[in-house]
Amino acid sequence: MLKKRTIAVVGGGAACTAFLAAYARRLSGDVAGAAADVIVFEPGKSFGPGIAYAEDAETALLNRPYSAMSVDYGDPGQFRRWLYRQASAREEAGPDARPAPRSHFVSRSLFGQYLENVFSQSREDLRLLGAQVTLVPSAVVDLDVKGGEAGGSGDDGSHVLTTADGERFAADQVILAIGAIAPSDVYGLTGAPGFVAQPYPLNTSLSQVDPGAEVLVLGAGLTAIDVAVVLADAGRERRITLASRSGRIPDVRTDLGTGELPELLSGARQLLARGRVSLRSVHELIDATLRLNGTSIREALLPYTDSWSAPDLMRYRLANPLPGGLAHRCVGALTPFYSELWRSLPDASRRLFLRDHYRTYNCLRSPMPVTNAHRLLGLHDEGRLDFARGITHVAADAGGGFTATFADGRTARYDAVVNAVGRTNNTAAASASSLTSRLVRNGTFVSHPLGGIRVDPDTNQVRGSAGTAFPRLYVIGDLASGEHFHVSSMELVARQAARVADGLVPAADRLLVGAVA
Repeated sequence: MLKKRTIAVVGGGAACTAFLAAYARRLSGDVAGAAADVIVFEPGKSFGPGIAYAEDAETALLNRPYSAMSVDYGDPGQFRRWLYRQASAREEAGPDARPAPRSHFVSRSLFGQYLENVFSQSREDLRLLGAQVTLVPSAVVDLDVKGGEAGGSGDDGSHVLTTADGERFAADQVILAIGAIAPSDVYGLTGAPGFVAQPYPLNTSLSQVDPGAEVLVLGAGLTAIDVAVVLADAGRERRITLASRSGRIPDVRTDLGTGELPELLSGARQLLARGRVSLRSVHELIDATLRLNGTSIREALLPYTDSWSAPDLMRYRLANPLPGGLAHRCVGALTPFYSELWRSLPDASRRLFLRDHYRTYNCLRSPMPVTNAHRLLGLHDEGRLDFARGITHVAADAGGGFTATFADGRTARYDAVVNAVGRTNNTAAASASSLTSRLVRNGTFVSHPLGGIRVDPDTNQVRGSAGTAFPRLYVIGDLASGEHFHVSSMELVARQAARVADGLVPAADRLLVGAVA
């Protein structure tokens, strides 16, 4: 009798939820008893949402319309249908009979509730297929990988995972779904009174900031915007400054259109088929698509290439939605091609893009909801919110508070500092005590020069120092970014999760979608 396999998933957030849902979908009903058991390790409060979508302030919004969010991109309306059924959605509903939210952008924590529901349902689906899903509310601090890389002659025994409380678990396959590396403390402020190192969950971390404080928020991305809105809601006397090196803020999502842009997709396929992918060719492809639709890449990028101030950018986008909105659609439409386009670029072009263009790309890929743009402009016009560029240093003052220094030589004092620089994919920035650092030190992980670690692009299996893949060790999410480019959005996480699930279900056991008796 064959020994039943065990799959361990390290991290119980959105990536894990997407994997469990994909794994259950791919198992056919007539293989009950053959499905592998699953162990999920998650030290947080709940299984499903993870840190990104945990219960938090209602003003912390998804940056994509709820109709574009799902853990299954074969069923993109799944979250929308779930939302319509919820009491929380009905409470937000307008006068229409259909219980849809008033806004296209709902809270991150509401999406977290959906993830928690999908996690529970997937666990039940797997139980009905004969798989026991065990939940371990603890962090994994060590992983002993048995067996060598593919083709090696190592031991074929189970991998061994050790948790923070000293328990050990054996698993035949391990999936690391641990998210991105925590935000760096760029200026070494940890331990200083008034410094908030990790802003999430916002309601908890920001409650310690005095209501009348002058607050410096390090960063100007979506996390910083969430922080600014929550701080402003909780203290009308507060003055808030969002400071970063570049001063660039996310674009404003002004177009909710979801057309596929067939000319763009056809062009991307032709580029890949010809094998002539360059930054210029991708630029020209997007520009041609924009010109067909009444604008140009020059017009779409104008606020960034001409270094407009944050308030001017927001006002321009709200008054002229076409260029930015179409650029967002182009960037989104290319999502299925990201990995292949990225890997087709010469190494020098990829490094150039990351150095000179990635920040602008990310502003277009992850724009802020219109609701937040209006709110930030209102706070700025009231004199409660400033945007500063060129920050070079922040120091904790001996008598309390902080002094920030800027590239033009000026300095400014603040009562509190919130670290909202965002997460990183640089393994060198991981905490020395983290599982990521431990696996880099022992050689299981090999850092990718463009971020994250080495993985097989077709399977998401971890690649070792010899360049070949560990056949039973996988990653989902940010750790695969060096190979796949952009992997942190829910859509791309779900696509990775489906790919890994495919590899763990024998072809003969996969659900035949559309089969009839």
